[in-house]
Amino acid sequence: MPTPKIIRNVVGWLLAAIIIFILIRTIYTHWDDLRAWEWRVHWAKLLLSVLFMAGAYLTASQGWRTLLVGFGYRIRLHEAFRVVYLAQLGRYIPGKIWQVIGMVGLAREIGIPSAVALASFVLVQAYALPAAFLLIFATMGSAEWIDSLMIYRNIFYIFMAAILVVFLVLFCRPGGLHWALNKLLVMFKRDPVSYQPGFGNRISIFALYLLTWFLFGISFHFFLGALLKHPQHVLQNSAGIYIAAYNIGYIAFFSPGGLGFREGVMTALLSPGLTQPVAASIALINRVWITAAEAVVSLLAILTYRLKRR
Repeated sequence: MPTPKIIRNVVGWLLAAIIIFILIRTIYTHWDDLRAWEWRVHWAKLLLSVLFMAGAYLTASQGWRTLLVGFGYRIRLHEAFRVVYLAQLGRYIPGKIWQVIGMVGLAREIGIPSAVALASFVLVQAYALPAAFLLIFATMGSAEWIDSLMIYRNIFYIFMAAILVVFLVLFCRPGGLHWALNKLLVMFKRDPVSYQPGFGNRISIFALYLLTWFLFGISFHFFLGALLKHPQHVLQNSAGIYIAAYNIGYIAFFSPGGLGFREGVMTALLSPGLTQPVAASIALINRVWITAAEAVVSLLAILTYRLKRR
């Protein structure tokens, strides 16, 4: 009999395939309209998109590196970069367990115990998701929404607000994150750990993840400007659209790498300013663009082993 895990993985792939099929069918049906659209490649803006994306990858690595200080471990930036961006390859397998396994195994190579690596993965989500939600609130307030999505928007906003409130209470309370982390680890029958970050350390981590998401958002803004002659979204809205689409895809844990869900959300949020076929095209092109970027980053992460040998 298929196990629940296998069923969940199959369902994840099927849902992703259905959403991608709908987007491709939309593009195919409106192919003549798409050909008439003013497409172009603005290489200077594409280069800016690459540079801001590279900055986001570095600040995310620095975020994990700074987080480990609360556990009493100090590592180099290239070591943090290698662990974070080789472990991320596990996101393309349905469920988040493979990313966790990858991080635990890679962290062990640089002297980080498995229990600490596992706890750090939990804390990365605890810092990164509220940082993203805060930016979504700040950037999406004036964005246009399709009327049929308004109820889902409100539900999502309530969910984000609840997560933010809980995080801020634990963040500001001395020992709050340590208490919540170990409660969660014990619940999943894992060994407790000692996490004692100073307030300045916590501020630094949260600021680094805010900066990471903002850099990714700016990168997407220049990505739009590189493809469209007359982009319809200002920096604030386009950054918020990318952050919202990425995180909704990430929360959909049964989808490999958020495949399908990220593109569906991005299409829905871009559609009011563009036509739906153009929005779907942008979403699919961006998936290819980001996947290529992650492949390059993973290759660079592998090359950091040469620094280790030296």
